[in-house]
Amino acid sequence: MSLVRRPKDKRRANRKSIGTNAWIRLDGGFALRPCKVVDSSDTGVRIAIDAAVKLSDIFTLLMSRDARSGRRARIKWRRGSQIGAEFQ
Repeated sequence: MSLVRRPKDKRRANRKSIGTNAWIRLDGGFALRPCKVVDSSDTGVRIAIDAAVKLSDIFTLLMSRDARSGRRARIKWRRGSQIGAEFQ
């Protein structure tokens, strides 16, 4: 039996699984794009979005479609339909 080592988690804050719908508003824009929050912490978020949607590096994450304000975020990584972003 071999032991598999897991890489050390280097996150600054604990993540919570969310699995809820949210919306993305691009800087300077009014249109909203749907996404799903996979997990979130005080410092960042992982979202799943249609891979065909092109996002700029900075966006605002809205937890409800009617929200007037949200959290600004900067994309840190992209893997297929998932995006990791750091809150600003």
